[in-house]
Amino acid sequence: MSREQISRREDLQRLVAEGYDLEVRSGHLVLHRVPYVTSERTVKYGQLVCPFVETGPPPDHTMYFAGEYPCDDTGAPIEALRHSSNRVELAEGLWVNHYFSAKPVGGIYPDYHGKLTHYAQVIGRCATRIDPGAVVRAGRLMLPEDPNDPFVFTETASSRAGITRLSERLSGDRIGIVGLGGTGSYILDYVSKTRVSEIHLFDGDRFQQHNAFRAPGSTTPDELERRPTKAQLYSERYAKMRNGIVAHEFAVDTDNVDLLRDLDFVFVAVDNNETRGWLLSALDRKGIPFVDVGMGIEKTDEKLLGIVRTSFCEKLKSSVADSGERRLMDVGEYERNVQIVELNALNAALAVIRWKKHREFYLDLGNEVQSTYTIDGNHMSNRRLEHRTD
Repeated sequence: MSREQISRREDLQRLVAEGYDLEVRSGHLVLHRVPYVTSERTVKYGQLVCPFVETGPPPDHTMYFAGEYPCDDTGAPIEALRHSSNRVELAEGLWVNHYFSAKPVGGIYPDYHGKLTHYAQVIGRCATRIDPGAVVRAGRLMLPEDPNDPFVFTETASSRAGITRLSERLSGDRIGIVGLGGTGSYILDYVSKTRVSEIHLFDGDRFQQHNAFRAPGSTTPDELERRPTKAQLYSERYAKMRNGIVAHEFAVDTDNVDLLRDLDFVFVAVDNNETRGWLLSALDRKGIPFVDVGMGIEKTDEKLLGIVRTSFCEKLKSSVADSGERRLMDVGEYERNVQIVELNALNAALAVIRWKKHREFYLDLGNEVQSTYTIDGNHMSNRRLEHRTD
């Protein structure tokens, strides 16, 4: 219940994301591991405790403390906090020793994040002068309470940034990534950090030595010696962090393309134009939105130039004339064999951004169906969605 109550308030989620060891117990908010200085100038750890309400600002500006009376780095009591001292049991097993009063400008704290961090900093900064390693942010590993959570450990980046509700928009999606070369592997890396429920990987190729230099993270010699398929290797890597990675150790072809029919979105990162042609048409017919990626890089005068392409197609509507099948006419010129890791990463980032626009995570004013980034001029051009005129 404590974790559930914390998840309902963004100010508490911020505290957890920033590394504070927080608990809701018997109607009280408890901040553990608060470093403080004793009168003997030693550093110990106590607890800050205050009444908890589900909504709105904290009911008042006061705070309880469990531990000896905190002092400054000279061993003198911090009188600015003092209200009274008396050992009291606020709830069963929840004992405190002191009652503090530190009223903020305006008379009230806007949220629990402001209240707890203020008290923790006033007390803790004296401790860090004696022991720089004495910090209130314990960084305790938090594990999800929900067995269906997509992550092995609690995702705290969204709450820290204040975008939890936006991140929830991606929850439940079943994503497919067809092709796990340079760009496809980076797409996986970015999508794996979102709250989608499943990520299906399609690639039967073996992971070889050259692939290690166009892949996120690092590869060990043992992994190369083992010669796993790309789907197997990446599913093993990312299963350490998240659930729902499904490896399909084969290429998508006309015999098994129906495996994509239940997916909510597909990233196509294949380097064969013939395969791309029928696959995009098949996705289009099935009404599955997708992003297709590619790049054309050439060497001229001992320098590289070229274009990175990202194409998008959502489920066809009566007002939409542009489809994956029609779009095939103008993507071939961007397909070449030269690929560079930072361009793969860029291509993947643009693809994932386009998907997140589709899911209304990002604001989308352009509704582009294709974007191309030209390296030599650092120029991005977009082609917008066309509408029927008949």
